[in-house]
Amino acid sequence: MKVFKLGYLGPPGTFSEEAALLYQRFHRQSYKLLEQPTVTQVMEKVASGSLDQGIVPLENSLEGSVNATLDQLVCLEEINIYRELVCPIRQCLLAAPGTALEQITRVYSHPHALGQCRRYLEAVLGHVSCFPVESTAAAAAMVAANPGSAAIAPRRAAALFGLMILAEGIQDYDDNVTRFVVVSREEHPPTGCDKTSLVLALSDGPGSLYHVLGFFAARKINLTRIESKPARRSLGDWLFFIDCEGHKDDPQLASLWDELRRNVPFFKLLGSYPKGRTCLTADKQTG
Repeated sequence: MKVFKLGYLGPPGTFSEEAALLYQRFHRQSYKLLEQPTVTQVMEKVASGSLDQGIVPLENSLEGSVNATLDQLVCLEEINIYRELVCPIRQCLLAAPGTALEQITRVYSHPHALGQCRRYLEAVLGHVSCFPVESTAAAAAMVAANPGSAAIAPRRAAALFGLMILAEGIQDYDDNVTRFVVVSREEHPPTGCDKTSLVLALSDGPGSLYHVLGFFAARKINLTRIESKPARRSLGDWLFFIDCEGHKDDPQLASLWDELRRNVPFFKLLGSYPKGRTCLTADKQTG
């Protein structure tokens, strides 16, 4: 049996690792999980063939999209979105054993995690300084070596780094979820319950977005997400990321691609994949 190399944003103890463990459990294949220092490196190594697949965060319900993931989906021609996984995110405040809440002077975490807990930080730890780091697990590792500091990270990170949990569920909203996508050089075949992601740029002129959305409406194609993002070229240039129902090879979508190529200056399919489901976190599955 082939052992698939699955990359994720490390080190162990991140929410990306939790998503990778859940993906491995659901699909019952043989995976070797390989941590990577950045989302960009996960995706570049999939594109180069060093990894078979990579699992990366795409968007969070509180903090929005992950720009590094979107940028690489646009730039890397070799990869496709192969699957999606929606995971609840439950943030914890972690510190070295024996640390009291009033002793904390610094809080470390990934920028998205800090943003997801903004109200808690202001209400309970308004006197402390917050420092962004590359991952929640990296924050936990720093706190283990720095008394008087705390990390916002998953419960699993407490066990991995010998920390105690000062508070649990400190995210601003209970329904905090992150949508992860699995990227691969392979394309997923149709399943009958699929979603397709694409990105396009618009021509200058009034009504250009309305005109393009009309192509979807004329075919009764349901959009599940549309988001704009600066194109990183010049001020006023935007890219539009769209998710729609159906597989790229479905007849009504296949005809749409031809029309888009004739009418927009830039268009790229990012992948077709089975519609994901919301998964229990590893913590909830194991109690």
